[in-house]
Amino acid sequence: MHPYSPDSRPPAVTRYAAAALVASAICATSELVSRWLRGTGDDNLLNPLGIAATQAAAMFTPAPSLLRAGSDRAEMALQLFLGAEALLIGLFVVLLYRASFRKAGAATLFLIVAQMAIGVLLDSLVFGLLATVQLAALLPLRVGLAWLAAQFSAGFAADVLLLLHNGAEFSDGTARTVLAVKTFERCMLLLAFGFTWLVRKDRAARLQLAASHAQLQATQSLLAETVRASERMRIARDLHDSVGHHLTALNLHLDLGLRQAGEGASASLRTSRELARSLLSEVRGVVGMERQVRQIDVGEALRLLCAGIPAPRIELRVDAGVEACSPSVAHALFCCVQEAVTNTVRHAQASRLVIDIALRGGEVLATIADDGKGSIASEGNGLTGMRERVAELGGRLHVETARGQGFRLAIALPEQMAPTLASMAAPAGEPA
Repeated sequence: MHPYSPDSRPPAVTRYAAAALVASAICATSELVSRWLRGTGDDNLLNPLGIAATQAAAMFTPAPSLLRAGSDRAEMALQLFLGAEALLIGLFVVLLYRASFRKAGAATLFLIVAQMAIGVLLDSLVFGLLATVQLAALLPLRVGLAWLAAQFSAGFAADVLLLLHNGAEFSDGTARTVLAVKTFERCMLLLAFGFTWLVRKDRAARLQLAASHAQLQATQSLLAETVRASERMRIARDLHDSVGHHLTALNLHLDLGLRQAGEGASASLRTSRELARSLLSEVRGVVGMERQVRQIDVGEALRLLCAGIPAPRIELRVDAGVEACSPSVAHALFCCVQEAVTNTVRHAQASRLVIDIALRGGEVLATIADDGKGSIASEGNGLTGMRERVAELGGRLHVETARGQGFRLAIALPEQMAPTLASMAAPAGEPA
């Protein structure tokens, strides 16, 4: 299950659909206008739809004779053809628009095949090119090539049947020339498919590069936070081992001096003892503060990760309290989100990804859901690694997915709040 409605479309997908709609509308207008201007002459009706319109017109008009030229039949055939063509072109535009919002699957394939059939009926290279572009852009390579071959074969067969219907003899050089020219025109489909596939691969490579760059920036941010915390801990240890021990020794000697001097101890000696005690207390406070488990700003690292990925659109929500979790939880949470984002970019074909991280009842709860194609395959190494990482911290991971229904991860990790300063700092009366 996933929390998306059909109208929750990212701007990029809407732009692609709008561009496809404009292109198909322009092609449709030019196709209709050119057919209308050509009228009944030339080979305007020499296509499957035109032949069907001519036969339908013959059922309602008398045949040409010495008294009738038969122009009324030709006019009716043209009107029937233009009306049917307008309906088919409108249907083509609707199918193309619907296909632009779908992911690769049986429904998308059905929409594209219907557009291919319309292109063959109209004997239109333009609409054949539009369908071919969708084959390369929306379907896997093997499936797209198979249907491209089917489209090419159907178009070639239609050309042969039309020539035969027109009374052509293939022994005649003119018929062979016409068939060769039509076949050469259909070779443009191969070029369109190859060019679109290269554009698709280039876009996928760019998205992958952007995702890798974002992951690198986010990892550097998290690593910098961890290094700073480790450096503070090292300084605290050095301060404890050097200054703290020397101050403790100084206090012991000052105590000994005060006991030996008895009532005759000078005021400066007593002041030095108090200053030494105060300085030792301050050092203990600093050491105790720095020895706390430092908070890691995992939210900033996740924001860098999501901001650098152009597609799919990522919506990130992180509660302020999440930054109080321990470094181990922060690191596990970041790795799980990073793996989920990587899988979405590479495999999900999603247009939207929602990441929601909150702090509830002493647990860090993370929900990661996309609107991609989903999966029914067994868990891979990435998801298995996430389960192991979460289990090591005593957390839980739940997966919800189905083909065509997106992918959803629910992760629960113990908060593991850092110990308080009082529990980390040594009492003032004990050695540092």
